[in-house]
This record gives sequence, structure tokens and C-alpha cells, in this order.
Amino acid sequence: MSSPLHQPLDRSLLPVLVRSGRSARTGAGVLDSTLRLAPGIRWVPTPDAKRWQHRYTLALARAITAQTAHRSARCLTHTSAALVLGLPMMTQEPDVYLAVPSTPKQVGMRLPLISVPPSGPPRPNAHEDFYCRQIMLWRRQLDLSEEEVTVVGGVPVTTVLRTAFDCAFDEPAHNALSIADAALRLYCRSQPGDRHAFADAEERARDTWQEWLRRSPRRRGIAQARAVLSAATPLADSPGESVMRWLTLVLGVVPAQVQYRIDTGANRWWVDLCWPDYRIVIEVDGRLKYSTREDAWQEKLRQDSIQAMGWRLVRVTYGEFRDLRALADKVLAAFPAGAVASLRPNRDLLWPGTSLESGLREGSMLGIRRR
Repeated sequence: MSSPLHQPLDRSLLPVLVRSGRSARTGAGVLDSTLRLAPGIRWVPTPDAKRWQHRYTLALARAITAQTAHRSARCLTHTSAALVLGLPMMTQEPDVYLAVPSTPKQVGMRLPLISVPPSGPPRPNAHEDFYCRQIMLWRRQLDLSEEEVTVVGGVPVTTVLRTAFDCAFDEPAHNALSIADAALRLYCRSQPGDRHAFADAEERARDTWQEWLRRSPRRRGIAQARAVLSAATPLADSPGESVMRWLTLVLGVVPAQVQYRIDTGANRWWVDLCWPDYRIVIEVDGRLKYSTREDAWQEKLRQDSIQAMGWRLVRVTYGEFRDLRALADKVLAAFPAGAVASLRPNRDLLWPGTSLESGLREGSMLGIRRR
């Protein structure tokens, strides 16, 4: 196995798992506040955690439980490996993926339904509701070399490059691109102010992906995988920025410059996505960006100075990803009519048989292929 290259997991978000079998010495009081993940394994939610913390920790708990419960499994893969490796993604409760030594009789398995409401503790659920999606466990036979597997915190997972490679085939493209961006960023240790410092590392990563693609000519989803991996960049800062770039590529917009530098004379700014030929900038904003009134004021001064130089700045919030068609119209409205008329949408980056009106789909593409 290769030496680990990863961001250390936030220990405050690590799941607490307890044994509930006959031989386990667990008090009944503890079991009352736990949720069953697998036979004999239960998760203890942190009482005062926020919803995003519950969802992240639950996803990690599901992955670790699967690896523990399936003794023959070689390692976690796809989004499960991404969680352990610390690769941020857009999907908040991803499916679970395991690499197994032989072709399993049952590829997909339903995991216990658990609802995570906006407030209050997670709870078991007998059916899917607005706050509960059916999470699947996918067991796959993958041809993995020793160099493509590493160990993080005692958990065997695929390496960052292999994780992004597998996600490019089997995850929705928007989430796969988020993970591929994060994998390149981690592998290259890039900084927005120096695009050439890690050029060699990025070239090695792309060569590795191309070699794996060459070895997988008949793997389902290869058209999407090629599109995702070719679009990945180590300069993307967040999943939201990756998804925004994915949307522009789906629409057929010429690829944006990522973390583009704009000099305003007195200051030097880096912007999320930029089209210098059209003097258009897109910034993706999250709540954490403006934690104080001073942050908001400084961002206003930044925006004013950029717009004063003739740039058109479009701001996008995470909430706008709920309506992709409306967001697409907002983005295209910033471009000249001639540029919009000549767009060639990229269907390889959409779920088969879906459109923007379908929204950001979650879950593995393996499920859609089995129908």
C-alpha cells in the first residue's frame, strides 16, 4: 500500500460507534440514544451537533461500519474513500462504496433509513421523507494495485487520485468534479498565487488518470469520466465553485479561468471564475465567507473596485443550486447574445435521461444503470 497523503480528519466529527450484540457490554441507556447502522453496530449522535455535522458524521459512520462489517472487503472507494481522505464534496449524504475481492451476488444493498431534520437529533425512519434519502451500499470488484490503496486512521481506502478516478465514472458529474478538484488540490498542494509551482505534480496526476482511462475502455460511464477528469483543476477552492464550473460546462460555455488575478491598481484580487475575453466574473458565496460585518464591508469594497474597472460580477449562493434552470438563465444573461447563441451543451456531464430541471441528483449512477 502507498504512503498516505491526506488531510487529517476533524476528530470532533469522527463517529462514535458501539457494539450492540449479545456479547457487547453496552448499557441499555446508551442504546436508547443510538441508531442502528448494521447488525451489531450502532451510531451515537452527538446531542448538540448541527445538522451538517450530523450528516457528515453519519456518512462517515456508514462508511466505517461497512468496512468493519464486511470482513472480506479490501477497502473503501469512491465517496466513502473521499470522506476518510478529507476530500470535500457537494453531496452531503453519499452512498457507501466497498471494493471486494470477487464479483458479489448482490451489488447494491439498502442501508437503514435515518432522517436528519433541520433541528433535533437524527431518528430512524420507516420510509423516505423530505429529510431522508435511501442510502445504498455498493460492493464492486475493482482491479486495484497495491499503490492505489492507502490507510488513513486505520481504515484502508483508495488513494486520492484513484478515488477521484472512480467517482468520475459512478458519481453524478457535479459531485465527481468537486472530488476531482479536491483530489488535485491535495495532490498538488496548489496555491492560487503560483500556478507553476505544482505544474509537475499536476502533470503526473493527469498522466496517471490517462493511463487508467486507457486501461478501462469498456467501463460504464467512461464518457463522463473523461469529461470530469479533463475539467478538474487544483485551483478550485470549494465544492460550490466546482459545481458552478460544472454548470457552465454543461451549458457549453467556454471553460472559465479559475482563481484569476485582477489588479485594480491599489489592490490585487483573485476571483473564483473568470472569462477575461468577456470581462465576466462569477463568485460563489457561502455563509462562512461573511462571518462578521467587517467581512461583508471588505467584500463590498472589493466588488466595487473590480466593477469600477469594467468587469461584470455575478454572485451565486449555494441556495441557488436548488433551481439549476433559473441559475443557468442568470449566468447566461451576463454573456453577449452572440456567445449564448453559439453554445454547445455538454451532455456527458449530465445524468443519462435528465436535464437541468432535474436538479442536482444524489446517489450513485450505478442505481440508474441497474433499472
